[in-house]
Amino acid sequence: MGDPLDLFLDAITNALGVIMFILLMVVLFGRASDAPQSPAEQVTEATEVERLESQVRELQAKVDALPPRGDPELAARWKAAMERLPAMEQEVAALKSARRRDEQDALAAEARLANDRKTIERMTTELASVQQATRAPTGFVRISRFQQDPRKAVILAVADGRVSRIRATKETKSISAPTAGTPITDQASADAAVRSLLAEFQPSTHRVELLVWEGSFMQAKLAENAIEDLRFDSNPIPVRAGTALEPGAGGVQ
Repeated sequence: MGDPLDLFLDAITNALGVIMFILLMVVLFGRASDAPQSPAEQVTEATEVERLESQVRELQAKVDALPPRGDPELAARWKAAMERLPAMEQEVAALKSARRRDEQDALAAEARLANDRKTIERMTTELASVQQATRAPTGFVRISRFQQDPRKAVILAVADGRVSRIRATKETKSISAPTAGTPITDQASADAAVRSLLAEFQPSTHRVELLVWEGSFMQAKLAENAIEDLRFDSNPIPVRAGTALEPGAGGVQ
């Protein structure tokens, strides 16, 4: 690409040539005229010539003031800008590519989020179904699966996250959730508590009736694992929160 100052110099030079051509034509036509000019015409012509010569001198002064090959500082800045242009184009292309990747990542994240929401909704529905299924209905009647078992029953109760032993006699009319017991926080605590409660019994002579009040099913599962490790047979019986279980044919044997 040419220097812009070169174009300006060409324009000034062309203008100067046009003015000189006009002066030459004026002089030639003035000499060729046979009719004598009046003093007023001579004064007007002299004034016009002087004005044109003044413009020529001004244009020549501007031409002389220009650098011989343009402005060196401007040329250096132009060259530096042109050298930086490829790097800037590459940077712009990299930014566009990064933006496209970010947009794709955002779309993928939105898709994963929507899928996670569906999974959470499905799991929430399944959890609600499980909770509804494990909740004892009103008028619940549970028959022990050990009705014909000659072994004696040991009654363990799990309520409010604690396990305890309940001693039922012939005078016992109902069994309510106990308010005391050993807390169960993990499998180790469940093993220790159950081992202590069943220390005086043997699997060959006793079985376990495990009463589980609503809200302590997780702790009851840990207790059931401990009972099985001690090789006792167990019969988990869920009980609705706030209710009692009657012993006998409709409840604990």
